[in-house]
Amino acid sequence: MKAIVMHETGGAEVLHYETFPTPIPMANEVLVKVHAATVNHTDIFHRSGQFFIQKSLPHILGMDVAGEIVELGAGVTDWQIGDRIVATFEALGRERNGAYAEYTTLPVKQLHHIPDQLSYIGAASIGLAFTTAWIALFYNGAIAQVERIVIHAASSGVGTSAIQIARWQNAQVIAISDKNKTERLYQLGADFILDRHSPDLVEQVIKITEGQGATLILDLVGRTTLRSSISMLAKKGRIVCAGTLSGDVAEINVMDLLMKNASIHGSFALIQPQDFDQILQHFAQEIFQPVIDSVLPLQEANFAHERIEAKQAFGKIILMPNPEHHG
Repeated sequence: MKAIVMHETGGAEVLHYETFPTPIPMANEVLVKVHAATVNHTDIFHRSGQFFIQKSLPHILGMDVAGEIVELGAGVTDWQIGDRIVATFEALGRERNGAYAEYTTLPVKQLHHIPDQLSYIGAASIGLAFTTAWIALFYNGAIAQVERIVIHAASSGVGTSAIQIARWQNAQVIAISDKNKTERLYQLGADFILDRHSPDLVEQVIKITEGQGATLILDLVGRTTLRSSISMLAKKGRIVCAGTLSGDVAEINVMDLLMKNASIHGSFALIQPQDFDQILQHFAQEIFQPVIDSVLPLQEANFAHERIEAKQAFGKIILMPNPEHHG
């Protein structure tokens, strides 16, 4: 099969399009013909060496996959060849070879049926981004009615997912992003959009919320935003940290947190299978929309990485091993 293979960590140039042995499904696994794979920030962190790949090189990246089952491993009874499946599996592309390939293997417990109304591209785009936002807002943010939510890095995959979830929950949504992405963020359901380079972001949030501050903040940025996130908070407000795009170590004023009775929550968990199935149904019913930056042939994976690292992407970049056969 053809795959994007890395023999060492480093820049995007370590990603090579080459021939690689097609994997063989073990017991309780299936072989999947990949129709669409998503490029995530996590892939970039693994490629660069910032996150450790937990297997020996050479390695194939890719945690999100949508495709069809073409072979069943021993003991597989509930799935059939030809089933359309999607999976977001954190070991994929980290502890085992991933989805940047024509074929990949998956444990059956990770599989979800793709609803008939949803394309492979749409299903793949949900993946890590949407599940990360769902986990952050529901499991750790305890999102309720009448929230005033601030979303940092709002044009990222997690950010665009969080806007849609927050809008669905009838929250007031304040998105912080680059100025040139304003129109598309409004289309997704943001009520207010602030330029991340503005020197008075805190004051703008306080004004928008009529002096009350945000009840919930999704901080995907970390080092450069956490202090201002605390300043934007309402009394008893919550910050959920689900990413560190600007760096892992942040300095905060603990007294500000203390005086507001506020809290900071980390967010890192696995999506419950029934929640993933509910998300898929909401996409099939067009309650949620896939947010696709671009669809590229598999061999352009290095370009996809460069586009994300240059902060040019809006939504997800999808890689397709055989673009002419997508559905």
